[in-house]
Amino acid sequence: MKTQKIVPEKEIKSLGINLIYIPPYQSIIRYLWALRNLFSKRKYDIVHANISALNVFPLAVAYFCHVKVRISHNHNLISPNAGVIKNTVKWLLAQVSNVFPNYRIAPTYKTGAWVFKKKKFFVIKNGIEPERFVFNLDERKAIRNKLNIDSDKILIGSFGRLISSKNIFFALKIMEELDNKYKLLIIGSGVEEAKLKNYVISKRDLRGKIIFLPSDKDVSYYYSALDLYIFPSTAEAFGMASVESQANGLYTLVSTGVPDESKVLDELFIKIKTYDIQEWKETIMKIRYTELSQRLQISNKSQNKVFDSKKMVKEIEELYTYAVKTQGKM
Repeated sequence: MKTQKIVPEKEIKSLGINLIYIPPYQSIIRYLWALRNLFSKRKYDIVHANISALNVFPLAVAYFCHVKVRISHNHNLISPNAGVIKNTVKWLLAQVSNVFPNYRIAPTYKTGAWVFKKKKFFVIKNGIEPERFVFNLDERKAIRNKLNIDSDKILIGSFGRLISSKNIFFALKIMEELDNKYKLLIIGSGVEEAKLKNYVISKRDLRGKIIFLPSDKDVSYYYSALDLYIFPSTAEAFGMASVESQANGLYTLVSTGVPDESKVLDELFIKIKTYDIQEWKETIMKIRYTELSQRLQISNKSQNKVFDSKKMVKEIEELYTYAVKTQGKM
């Protein structure tokens, strides 16, 4: 499905995967018709829908096209600051989300229970390729030089879609309270992008402290340039960026919207239970930042604790095999 997100075509095709573009779900009639034609023609054994509450649409088409294994994979929750309309739509879709799938997956129990209710579901944690996130001193120097960040500055990072649930405005308000020793690197694109940039321009206390970079399909090397990662999201199904940052040996400040399942090391994972700006500011200022000579050691320690994507793929592969053998009968 072609959307605003970056699609790594070369990487996908290099793995022997057939990449098929269909209309976006916003054009719902064209979207459903394209899926109907695709499923009818290809005669798939499995349809694995991975767009959370919206899974109801492709799985409904799969059901009426007699696809025997229909998997709903939910990565979503109700977000307090997503707005009444968006949350109402999510809630309504969740009420019919169990009609068409015969297998259900979520990265955490909470994420699964919200949408699947009392139906049986499998918890399969999101995994990463931990070796991609090992701290690298050369990459740190190169990126900080490129961004014009002096060695005595504390560089904070926040990566991901610029949408309301990520709560980036809150991160900017924290930065207003911190002195010029601190800088914030934001990597991402989304509907909130213009508002965020305009806010920074309008605030004297933020001038020279915020760096915006567009979405990048691989942000792994940027973690090494950071001294701290903050994740003030209001609702995360898993919180993958938290895992990635800890794999790099970074202290990671998270909100209550980020589940504990994304904890890698106790000493790196710092959960702040309020959205009080002063508490976040004081926590940031109290941190004794890791010496670079120790950062690689901590990063390597994290590698052994991270849930590897190879294990995640193996668990999904086992589910596929079991489901096909049983012809979609739980």
